[in-house]
Amino acid sequence: MTQTSPQPSSTERLTSRQRRIEEQRRRLDSLHREQRRKRLVWVGVAVALAAVLVVLMLLFFHPPIAAQGHQVPIEGNRQHLPQGQPIPYRNRPPSSGDHYDTPAGYGFFQREIPTGNWVHDLEHGGIVLLYRTDLCDQTCQSQLQDVYNSAPSSQLFPGTRKILVIPYQDMDHAIDAVAWGWLDEMDQTNPVDKDRVLAFYRAHVDRGPEQAL
Repeated sequence: MTQTSPQPSSTERLTSRQRRIEEQRRRLDSLHREQRRKRLVWVGVAVALAAVLVVLMLLFFHPPIAAQGHQVPIEGNRQHLPQGQPIPYRNRPPSSGDHYDTPAGYGFFQREIPTGNWVHDLEHGGIVLLYRTDLCDQTCQSQLQDVYNSAPSSQLFPGTRKILVIPYQDMDHAIDAVAWGWLDEMDQTNPVDKDRVLAFYRAHVDRGPEQAL
């Protein structure tokens, strides 16, 4: 007589199926946990990188400073006058007007230059930085030298910094930045507000009524 193996009961078949389902559920749960862990790691990395970028921007990125100062009414007729002829300017210091035939040129100086010469620089779109020697000491003047060295070249005349730094007494403030028809008056000398001066320079250089050196 042939013997047959006993067949599993319906209860045993159900239990085996439940075990398979439970095993699949555990594998899915494990997979979901691993995916969540990876997502959290990536989120953490992204947050850390964003924080580093913010710190670097705060340390190294400085938004451009807007130029300060105010407009001054234009005076005179821009006539060229003989060197040494008295020129009556209405404003202190002047930012426009008649002037001598020869421009003063550009650079840093510790000697005064006749007003009629540097007003000619203004007509050519140059910037003149005036300082009072009784209010701007040697440290202040060294900082003005650094301002001159840091000024970018003219876009119209590459290689030339169109800025002249000279002593001048006939004004009410320690430092005046002057462009044709513009004036920015400053009393901060320790330290000199370098960014403010350079912002004025960038805003007004090459913007005089004549495009020339």
